[in-house]
Amino acid sequence: MIVIVLPLYDILFIYPAFTKLLTEDKRDDALQIARHLSSFLVSQDTELKKDLLQAHLSEEMEQLGKVSDDFDLIKLKFFSKSGEVIFSSDPRDTGNINNKRYFHEIVAKGKIYAEVIQKDTESLEGQKMPADVVETYVPLMRDKEFLGAFEIYYDITAERTELDSLLSRSSMVLFGLAFALLSVISITLFREKKTITERKNMQARLQEAQKMEAIATLAGGIAHEFNNALCAVIPNIDLLKSKFPGNEEVNKHAQPIHTSAQRMAHLASQLLAYARGGKYRPQQICLNRFVQDTLPFVKHLIKAYIVVETDLPENPCWVEADLTQMQMVLLALVVNATEAIEHGGYIRLTVKCEEIDGDFVKDHEELKPGSYVSLTIEDNGSGMSEETRMRVFEPFFTTKFQGRGLGMAAVYGIVMNHHGLVVVDSDLGKGTAVRIYLPESQQRECC
Repeated sequence: MIVIVLPLYDILFIYPAFTKLLTEDKRDDALQIARHLSSFLVSQDTELKKDLLQAHLSEEMEQLGKVSDDFDLIKLKFFSKSGEVIFSSDPRDTGNINNKRYFHEIVAKGKIYAEVIQKDTESLEGQKMPADVVETYVPLMRDKEFLGAFEIYYDITAERTELDSLLSRSSMVLFGLAFALLSVISITLFREKKTITERKNMQARLQEAQKMEAIATLAGGIAHEFNNALCAVIPNIDLLKSKFPGNEEVNKHAQPIHTSAQRMAHLASQLLAYARGGKYRPQQICLNRFVQDTLPFVKHLIKAYIVVETDLPENPCWVEADLTQMQMVLLALVVNATEAIEHGGYIRLTVKCEEIDGDFVKDHEELKPGSYVSLTIEDNGSGMSEETRMRVFEPFFTTKFQGRGLGMAAVYGIVMNHHGLVVVDSDLGKGTAVRIYLPESQQRECC
């Protein structure tokens, strides 16, 4: 707003006001010269003519000849009553007739007329001016009778150049200040927007963490209740079988109960894994060797038209983790990837040793900067929508058939129980990549 208003103020007010003052000043100077030169002419009984002017201005000719040496006064003319130029500091003008309307309707009626003429534009008489001038007409009157007129040109180029320079410098300072102000405002708004965005993201992450924590607490409570109930079911089934060994009728009814009880026990272990309450037996694991050793046991779950690829480093990447729980994680992720591929594709498993910096931690506050080992399971399957991706770790949430949905919840709980992070990137029709980050172990053992 300042950048727009102040230049407009210069154009609309400063320039016109300066031009008006300059015009009035040069008009007064022209009037003084005219009064001096006409002081001995108005006493004559005849009108102002060339021979009369030459006769009575003989003593003034030397002074008039010095007009060109005056810094401001660049031209002087005398007009007769009829408008003929009877004297001019530029001899080429002598004899010309001024038939312009302003001369006969304004000057000839005794009024002073002044106009600012810009460089390279035409004067009131149609002459192209080589400089910025104030062109002033002063009538010569005697008892209200018009005898002739003086035309005086004052050069104001220097004054206008000074004003232009001053306004130019002022405008540069103004634009500099305005640019600085706009920069400060832009930076402030950007930082404020960034702060608001970060605050919203932090609130969203906090709400998500609180939701997951509440669900984990609920899952842990349900798992413990399951275990308490199973403690009475499974031992009694075993006692029943031992009391009636070889009894087909007893085995016929006891076996389905035992199978269901085992499934319930597995379900309880998954719930406890999600609730971070499962048994935790950490040991040093070389993660790239772990992937190599575990893949053969899960390949029977992978459809024949799916290609399994691995990208494992030559140097061992060590983590401290529970081997059984990590096997559960890999199994769940491979099964999910397999089910997402319908007509052929690939599953790629990648292990890397990475350094996590502060920029990454800003968006993933669960981690601290340092050395980590990442395990990525990537597929080119059907992918997930953003809504599905946001709910993928919720227990019993599934886009598949009913009775599933604890696999990713267990993965989340196990990874968090190892002070790690699991990140899911997915787009519909473009596949899914699940990245697990685990703290790199400082101990080194042979694989």
